[in-house]
Amino acid sequence: MPANEPVDLSDQELKLVQEVQARLGFETEEQTIEFLLSQRLRERLLAIAGRELKRTKHS
Repeated sequence: MPANEPVDLSDQELKLVQEVQARLGFETEEQTIEFLLSQRLRERLLAIAGRELKRTKHS
């Protein structure tokens, strides 16, 4: 993923990223954040696809 502008995290968010990093074994906080973002994006895309399937079934 190309480097963009830095993201400011609150102390609580940084702590959570570091916990995930330790549990999943990522080398950097950046890798951890990229993983979390990709998982969230996948969740949202699946939800949108599911709604679209329901909508087309009922049409």
